[in-house]
Amino acid sequence: MRNAIIVLVLLTGCVETRSVAVTFGDDGEGLDGFMCKDRSTDAGVPLLARLPADGRASLVVDFIRLGGVPGCRSGQLVKWCASHTCEAIQSTRSCLEVTLPQPGGDREEFRKKLLDALRAAGPYQALADAPDEFVLVRVVGTTQACDSVLPAGGDALPLFDKSKLVGCAYSCPVLLEKVEQDVYLGFDTFDAFCEKGVGTCSDGELHWQP
Repeated sequence: MRNAIIVLVLLTGCVETRSVAVTFGDDGEGLDGFMCKDRSTDAGVPLLARLPADGRASLVVDFIRLGGVPGCRSGQLVKWCASHTCEAIQSTRSCLEVTLPQPGGDREEFRKKLLDALRAAGPYQALADAPDEFVLVRVVGTTQACDSVLPAGGDALPLFDKSKLVGCAYSCPVLLEKVEQDVYLGFDTFDAFCEKGVGTCSDGELHWQP
């Protein structure tokens, strides 16, 4: 699990637990959703420019209930979730504080810096009851503090402040009780101007952001 960023500790029975590693890939190829720009200027402004000077951010881990098994391309997911309830399971949200690099320089060099920064946070364990159904594993990056995105008591999950998002990545639909390999997280885009995709990825119901 040397490339794992997060380890999901799954409760799969009364006394049984098992671990599943989550990864952005050996070379950070799943981190495109943390390298998006908005269209504030002709050149675009990286979402990671929203980081404070100390680079502090939160990574929020969710399990998204799908009510079935859609494809994992962004268009397939958005179409599926337009007619199905796609919501994060409230009891399983967790949050990790990290320090991320300020954007700049060559794209691939920056990707490596970003991956190194995530690895430097050390292995993070997210404890959850493994739902006996297909889910998406989603990681949202935000400048919001962890206590502002975690539910209080029986309250509903707080929505993300779109103006504070710095990235997002998600898995294909996966049955966590049965998976036998690392769960890969990525982001489906061919364009650096992908802030709308980050908004969709982080949306409470995975609905398209106009």
